Amino acid sequence: MSTSTSRPRPVRIGLALFVIGLVFIAIDVLPFFFDDHNTPLWLNLACLLAPLGFGMAIWSGIAAGRAEQREAARAVERQS
Repeated sequence: MSTSTSRPRPVRIGLALFVIGLVFIAIDVLPFFFDDHNTPLWLNLACLLAPLGFGMAIWSGIAAGRAEQREAARAVERQS
């Protein structure tokens, strides 16, 4: 059983992708302040890592929580 300080691996991967995506978003937005509106396609596509990572972290966090709840319910049933 996991503790509150440890996160499942998919959650950590999702959070890492989210942070990397946020960095790419910052890099993508900075040129607009200097009147350069042509950013490369790969940079725009890399910005999609943020919502992908966010979704992955949320989905896997919910799945891990539900698995812990099922495990706790089974433990209670075995004690009864």
